[in-house]
Amino acid sequence: MSFATFWSEDSLTPIPPLPGFTASPAFDWHELAEINRLTHAEVIDRRMNGHRPYVARMDGQPVAYGWLATSKISIGELEIQVDLPPEDRYLWDFATLPAWQGYGLYPRLLQSILEQEIQHAKRFWIIHAPENLPSGAGMSKAGFEFVGQLSFTLDGKVGLAPYSDSTARARIGADLLQVPLIEAVLAPCWNCGAMVAKSPDKAEADLCWPPSKSNEITCCCKKEVKKSKNLVRMEISK
Repeated sequence: MSFATFWSEDSLTPIPPLPGFTASPAFDWHELAEINRLTHAEVIDRRMNGHRPYVARMDGQPVAYGWLATSKISIGELEIQVDLPPEDRYLWDFATLPAWQGYGLYPRLLQSILEQEIQHAKRFWIIHAPENLPSGAGMSKAGFEFVGQLSFTLDGKVGLAPYSDSTARARIGADLLQVPLIEAVLAPCWNCGAMVAKSPDKAEADLCWPPSKSNEITCCCKKEVKKSKNLVRMEISK
């Protein structure tokens, strides 16, 4: 998973206005539960745990949503549960309704949240699966800096492999998540990395853990074939 950040001293990437677009904190729990496919109780539980929902609209119609964590980071895939420092925020669970995908709503929603929250926080953090190219492109367009990639280590733990030009921020991010910095991304994709880390004796481990030295790497989950030279930075390709 790719790990990105935006700090209060950073500049937002200019994005042309989109007529009819607005984004603001959500207060209609029934509407939010419907578009987020949550129960009303789940929405209330998130709010009680310091998570603030935002909804994007086109001419008043809800079209996208996302959540801002203000007190805790919870990443189930990584089994990470950590407290957030008072001036840090974590963005998570974003989605655009299918009929509105492709309109550039995601980066505009991210920027709207940053603009409305920046006076209360200094650092914002966000992750995405590297095979989810639209998500990575949206973060990049919004102005987030990719600082490293989260990967399973050979002992089944999680580490952060920093990008060479973002080592300082990656170190702060690793401390935030309470994971070590590692030298390289070992798993060719998140799905097979997680599978092999949890079941290292499976026969498929030899196919992709650690990656072979050949240029072509076939994921043991058989979902895709990636070029090894593109594994680290594919998430910011446009």
